[in-house]
Amino acid sequence: METALSTRDVRAFEVNTIALGLPLRFLMENAGAGVARIINDELGGVKDRRIAVLAGKGGNAGDGFVAARHLAGMGASVDVVMLFRPEQVVHEDALFNLKILQRLDSVSIKRYPTPLSGYDVIIDAVLGTGVRGDLRDPIRGAVEEASSQNALKIAVDVPTGVDPDSGKVHGTAFKADITVTMQFVKKGLLSEEAKPYVGRIVATNIGIPPEAWIRVGPGDVEARVEPRPRRAHKGVGGRVAVIGGSYKYVGAPWLASMAALRGGADLVFLFSVDPVVQARFSPEVIAYPLRGDIIEERHVDIVLRALEELGTIHSVVLGPGIGLAKETRSAVATLLENLDNVGAVIIDADALKIVAEEKPKLKSTSILTPHLGEASRLLGVKIEDNLEARIDAAKRISAEYGSIVVLKGWVDVIADGEKYRVNYTGVPEMSAGGTGDVLSGLTGGIVPRASSAFDAACVAAYVNGLAGELSLRRRGAALPLMLLEEIPGILMEPLSKHFEARNDKKIYIS
Repeated sequence: METALSTRDVRAFEVNTIALGLPLRFLMENAGAGVARIINDELGGVKDRRIAVLAGKGGNAGDGFVAARHLAGMGASVDVVMLFRPEQVVHEDALFNLKILQRLDSVSIKRYPTPLSGYDVIIDAVLGTGVRGDLRDPIRGAVEEASSQNALKIAVDVPTGVDPDSGKVHGTAFKADITVTMQFVKKGLLSEEAKPYVGRIVATNIGIPPEAWIRVGPGDVEARVEPRPRRAHKGVGGRVAVIGGSYKYVGAPWLASMAALRGGADLVFLFSVDPVVQARFSPEVIAYPLRGDIIEERHVDIVLRALEELGTIHSVVLGPGIGLAKETRSAVATLLENLDNVGAVIIDADALKIVAEEKPKLKSTSILTPHLGEASRLLGVKIEDNLEARIDAAKRISAEYGSIVVLKGWVDVIADGEKYRVNYTGVPEMSAGGTGDVLSGLTGGIVPRASSAFDAACVAAYVNGLAGELSLRRRGAALPLMLLEEIPGILMEPLSKHFEARNDKKIYIS
């Protein structure tokens, strides 16, 4: 994992931690205790020291409330200086810890403005990662006054006024001697603009387990897929092209196309041959007929010209139902070499076999979606069916083909070079034909709003598997059309749907 993370990453890991059964309140307790411990170590003890905790109304304030309690327990004289009224505290866990302080005699609670002079330590627990635009009073005034004091100045997670992702300073910011970052260093703390305000960075482990970033979870759905904006118009959700189908396999490209729509795409274009287009499974999909029974080399220029005329294409799904005719193999290889002006290219089904044989040069944002047999064909060796072998195989395929890989199965492994995640959602009943077509189309539909092609692949694997779990629970089966019905709800309410479908055994036992 990267040493510096975005707020999007941190939010994903926090929600994944909650899904693993660890409440955010526990993380807040560990965070505040960590701040107190670091201050105690820095001063060689805090007994009889005067400490002020500047508190806002969100989660950062909650960390400060916990720190205040611990520091008081160590013998310090602690004042919590609140910039807002107690009833304005909006974070549930912060409010929980504030109510504890209100019952204590060892911590004094004051309202700003109150003099900030004469303290040995001033703790900034105002905004943290919650900064939005230039600071305004009372925050601005409190930050400027606190920064001017001759005290040890501690920022909780991020100095108030510093953008945690870019490092931009919003007008002014708290000038910390030490920034205690919560387990992960935020990217913005390392920027040149932020350095005068950050001081020394000290990380404290707050108990987020490695499973929160190794396993894909509901936090990835919540944090890594942008919601549709209020003023959305046609196309904002993305434009996806599906290329596949043959006279033998009519349904597969339609499943992929409909999954792309369920994944959030606004416009889905299906390029396929006459028997597929004539089936007309969905009026929501815009079909481009290619004359004949199979996709051939003569169709390549037609497809490429049409894609160019359509303008922005965020993703292409290539392979569902495409078949392995000699003419089709040549067409697929040529297409892969010429899909230059599109976003991600998701390669599935028989197109994977063609990639294994023809070895075309792939875009770095290509996403291969093999099952174990197809993965063995891509590497030319048999792969054992255990987690370690799957991880190794996914990483090797990614390196050899220069692409992202989703190795499907009882546990999915998503790899991009040496970086990998695992996904445990899904049920054995998803072995039914067509669920892989849903996954490839869903991936294409998520790509336009995802933070990266890798993140889109991770989220799609999770959502597809969870759709199978929900479908089995509600209908007793996990067939492709059933998965399509579940997907939109999961993307809208990932955390609640997660808890509805999953159980402790599936979450904790690999």
